[in-house]
Amino acid sequence: MATADWPSHEQGQNPFPADLPAADSLPRLTLVDTPDSPPAVDQRPIQAFCEYVPVDPRRCTVTAVDAAVGAAIGAGIAAGVSAPVAIAAAMVGAGAGFVAGIPFLPTGLVVGPLLGAAVGLAVVAGPAAVLGGALGASIGMIVGITTPLPQEDGLTDGSAVPTASPN
Repeated sequence: MATADWPSHEQGQNPFPADLPAADSLPRLTLVDTPDSPPAVDQRPIQAFCEYVPVDPRRCTVTAVDAAVGAAIGAGIAAGVSAPVAIAAAMVGAGAGFVAGIPFLPTGLVVGPLLGAAVGLAVVAGPAAVLGGALGASIGMIVGITTPLPQEDGLTDGSAVPTASPN
């Protein structure tokens, strides 16, 4: 019978190799962007758009990003909330597609319900997603306009608290 090479805890020994680096020597991860780190999102198109808007470019970029994120979140939430009604509309559409597909046997009995379900779902979920996206974009615009921007000294507008961690 083969035995394991690693000592166990029952023997009172450390089961991990001793040559692992200490926690203090490992690099620390921070949420603050440093000048040498690449941005998470390519902001060149947003900055090009903001050149034409007569506002502070940083404020415009923050507002545009917040509006886009808000629109995506709002559309997803609205599509999710409308799902029960959209599923019922898809079932009604599938029934109507089945009836409309009878003259086109045998293909019509397959394609008709699928096409009817897709149309029934789109009739409900599409407008809900558009409305949710518009609502989310408007909330994102409000957040982007009212959020204080960091200043050159590391403080936010009217605040004595630094925006970056001292670590």
